[in-house]
Amino acid sequence: MSHTHRRDGHGRRRGGPDQARGRPRGVWGAALALACAAALTACGPDGGDADAAGAASDAPTSPAGTPTGTGTPAEPAPSSPPPTSAAPSASAKPGGIARCETDGLALSLVANGQEMNSKYFDLRLTNTGSEPCDLLGHPGVSLLDAGGKRVGEPATRSQDGTGDGGAVRLRPGQAAHATVKTAGEGVTDGRCWPEAATLLVYPPGSRQTVTTADLAGLKVCGDSFQVGPVGDRAP
Repeated sequence: MSHTHRRDGHGRRRGGPDQARGRPRGVWGAALALACAAALTACGPDGGDADAAGAASDAPTSPAGTPTGTGTPAEPAPSSPPPTSAAPSASAKPGGIARCETDGLALSLVANGQEMNSKYFDLRLTNTGSEPCDLLGHPGVSLLDAGGKRVGEPATRSQDGTGDGGAVRLRPGQAAHATVKTAGEGVTDGRCWPEAATLLVYPPGSRQTVTTADLAGLKVCGDSFQVGPVGDRAP
C-alpha cells in the first residue's frame, strides 16, 4: 500500500536536494555564464582595455629631443662653424692697393692746346701721400662762380685722352691725367657760360671733392663740356 502525505490539501512528491534548498540548478549556471562573459569583455583580446592599448601603440611617437606641445622646448642644434676661408669682399681694391682718397690728392688744370673746333685741358690728380694708390674711371667735374654757385652743367663723359678704362696706380708724387674738352669760342658765335672762379672735381669713386682756383683760361662755350677717364700720362 502506498502512502501519500497531504499538505495544504494537495498531494506533492518529495523532490531532490536542490529543490529542497530552494536553489534551482539553472539559476547558478546562468550566473556563472554572465560572470565569465564579463571577465572576457574586460581582459580578452576583443575587450576595451585591449582596444585602448592598440590605440596607444598606433599613436605617433615624437623623436628624441623634440617637444610634443608641452614642457620645455629642446635645445636648438648648434650652428655650423664659419668656413675657414672667406671669399674676397666686393669692396676689395684693385690689386690690393687702396683707392686714392681726396685728402691725399692735389688738383691742377693745364691748357693743352686747340685742335679744329675744340680746346683741350689736362686735368691732373697728383698723389701727395706716402703710399701708392689707385684711381679708376671718370672724375666728376663742375665749375663754380665766386659765390660758390654752379656755373652751367657738370661735364659729360667722353673717351678722350689716354685712359683706357683700367686702373691707374699712382706712386707718391705721380699724377693721373684726364682730358677736359670744350668748344672753341670762335665757332660758337660767343655763346659761352659765365666766367667761373673755381674748378671742382670728384676723384673717381669718391664722394669728396678737391678744388683749384687756377682754371688755366678754361671757358665753356657752345654748351660743350666733357671729361675723359683717368690715364697714366698726359694727352
